[in-house]
Amino acid sequence: MEPVILGAYFGGLGDQLQFSTLPEEFYKQQGRETYLADGSNFRNKEIYDLVWGENPYIKGVMEGQRTAGDLESIEVKNHTGNWISNWEYLHGLEPTNIRPKIYYEPQHIDGLSDTVLVDLSSITINHNDTGYGYNLKNVQKTYFELLKRYPDKKFVGVNFKQDIDSTKYNPEVDQTIDVESIFHYCDLMNSSYGVCCFYSGSMALAAAVQRYNTDLKILCITPPSVYNSPRTQDLGIFYFDYVDYLVTE
Repeated sequence: MEPVILGAYFGGLGDQLQFSTLPEEFYKQQGRETYLADGSNFRNKEIYDLVWGENPYIKGVMEGQRTAGDLESIEVKNHTGNWISNWEYLHGLEPTNIRPKIYYEPQHIDGLSDTVLVDLSSITINHNDTGYGYNLKNVQKTYFELLKRYPDKKFVGVNFKQDIDSTKYNPEVDQTIDVESIFHYCDLMNSSYGVCCFYSGSMALAAAVQRYNTDLKILCITPPSVYNSPRTQDLGIFYFDYVDYLVTE
């Protein structure tokens, strides 16, 4: 069978995770091996390491035109109601998955069962010029309402030691924790009660970690310009029914 050359147009964490189930399904359903497109870009190396470096169904890198991913030749319509299974459908596969997939098995860290990790960092903050950015006053209001909703939980801010090329909003937290790597971040999510994040790669990563921590709550602060947009509602882009979307004013 002809191999698959897979690549994402953008290099962000969510941009890569949206295709993370395809290599395994191509192999299982069609007997095809998947290679990453030569020259694929990643916002940082850890994204590659986690999403593709740990994926046993990625056979290497191959030159040539991409044959899978967000291709111009694919007319994106919502056929399944879920962004992950929809990509499988659009690639001629039987839809199987509703979450992104990582093949690193997160470890358990004691003492975090009552913790909500707070990761309000995203390049999305900077997109006010396109109408998709965050009004930080409204973010603060939504966040304070969340604190009241979970008075018995400990809200812990995350500090990334690795530069993740994003802007961070620093809300009030009970304490902070240093994240050593993206793999450590998976461990933290796997061990926590929940994650409070923006509509960003952290949301997609938390969705993948939910495969291991099935009780993990994903609390996603989202601007109405994104949540109510046709791309989100009609196409279902990064919209999952297992995520609690906290839509700001």
